[in-house]
Amino acid sequence: MSHEIRTPMNGVLGMINLLLDTTLTATQREFALTVKTSAAALLSIINDILDFSKIEAGKMTFEKVDFDLREMVEDSLKPLAKRAQDKGLELAYRISPDVRTPLLGDPSRLRQVLLNLLSNAVKFTEKGGVFLEISQLSETNEEVELRCAVRDTGIGIAEHAQEKLFQSFTQADASTTRKYGGTGLGLAICRKLVELMGGSIGVSSSPGAGSTFWFTVRLAKPVNEPAPVMGDPHAGCAVGQASWLSGADRLEACPTAVSLAGVKPPPPPAASRAVSILLVEDNRVNRLVAALQLKKLGYHVDAVNNGAEAIEAWHRGAHQIILMDCQMPEMDGYEASRKIRELEATNNRAAVQIVAMTANAMQGDRELCLAAGMDDYVSKPIDEKKLISALERSAARLFEPPRLPAVLCPKAVEQLEGALS
Repeated sequence: MSHEIRTPMNGVLGMINLLLDTTLTATQREFALTVKTSAAALLSIINDILDFSKIEAGKMTFEKVDFDLREMVEDSLKPLAKRAQDKGLELAYRISPDVRTPLLGDPSRLRQVLLNLLSNAVKFTEKGGVFLEISQLSETNEEVELRCAVRDTGIGIAEHAQEKLFQSFTQADASTTRKYGGTGLGLAICRKLVELMGGSIGVSSSPGAGSTFWFTVRLAKPVNEPAPVMGDPHAGCAVGQASWLSGADRLEACPTAVSLAGVKPPPPPAASRAVSILLVEDNRVNRLVAALQLKKLGYHVDAVNNGAEAIEAWHRGAHQIILMDCQMPEMDGYEASRKIRELEATNNRAAVQIVAMTANAMQGDRELCLAAGMDDYVSKPIDEKKLISALERSAARLFEPPRLPAVLCPKAVEQLEGALS
């Protein structure tokens, strides 16, 4: 059902966003913004129902990928910043210094829980602020246990109502639904997700004194530490010397390595606009929405209706990036991507970047796309910022210069020469 529901929603939200980019009167803009807000609220309800049904069916799976905790937290706060500012609320977070990063787990599900708690806190707070604090409860060789607490200065919750908060389709009272809306599924989903991640969730609150919603979660440590970045001739030396230091001494010994970690060469100026994109989408409305979005961003776009037509277009060699819908008649996006990868290998052709566009948006769909040979993934309804990010990542991979050999420091070279002689 995910595909059938999300496909028309993509058309609604996509067209509204394009409409808002045109010249409108103040009244027309107000009408369009109201439609957008209502559609976004409907999508949120749809997402809750789909997530809840998947959890109840026992089909919820979790990724295990390295992620930066601070980055994930900031991604959770950004969507709420404008709403908090409009209400005059302070929105802040603190991560205890002893919390390590990166960690290994499912950042999207962790973000989902955080965003739900933070969003509720902003919704139910009229003055003061919302504060997120993350601390470490315990650590072993394999994992860490974190506690995340969202504290607000909002309306608070009576003790008898707190017991029902994490039950399905339940809110504090009927007036809450009338005033603030919602399905009453958000906290029930949070509880299920947290428990599936090996943690627990709870609340402490009293009417008029605000609330603190907290949860614990167990996250694994990455198997391999990030490799040192050889952007500086002596970076390798600094990392090597730092391996036997600890605490502040270690950070002081290798500031260059720390500041360069994860840095990649930027793509050439305007590289992302210099590529030609093939849009593969069977739904007429979604094809029109995506094509208009891409043209607005300055890309050259050609569109086809299914995977078989995509392969025909690939033979012409005119495109560097393919935006591939997954569910299509005649030939779906998965099969088309596999065939394109086979043809590239057979014909010794440079690999195109294939970005999946899917309305399924369920856990495990991303893995299916990558297994079929696709390079990236955006879910429908397509968020323009996420689409831009995916295209810029694709352009960066297309124009990424060859890797330079690592530079060893003179002392290491001397030791190596001595060993060889």
